Amino acid sequence: MSTQKNTPIQALRESLQAREQQLRRELEAAQIEQEQQAQDAEDLPREPDANQTHEVSDREVRHAELLRDQQELQAVRAALQRIAEGSYGECVNCGKAIAVERLKANPAAMRCIACQTLAEAKA
Repeated sequence: MSTQKNTPIQALRESLQAREQQLRRELEAAQIEQEQQAQDAEDLPREPDANQTHEVSDREVRHAELLRDQQELQAVRAALQRIAEGSYGECVNCGKAIAVERLKANPAAMRCIACQTLAEAKA
């Protein structure tokens, strides 16, 4: 992204850093919650009831959210690394510039729209 001004990159870096901190806090809180739930589960009766079924469903949703947050944190850290290396804003597939509008919408984007569309079609 060497052809683009440093001001947008700096703003995107700050946005990525803020998101990284937010995700880290959320993941730490989730870990504490899971540890508490594990302790609480030891005190539950062995026969499931309606509340326990609901709690299991809630835990599954929280687990999916946790995985999503972990993946997003990895993407954010990768974007920050690309900024540090000077390759931020370049598509990792074709090497062309990623549109600034796309980076503003998704600062962790690593592909241009065309390559992202192809990657999603293959998945």
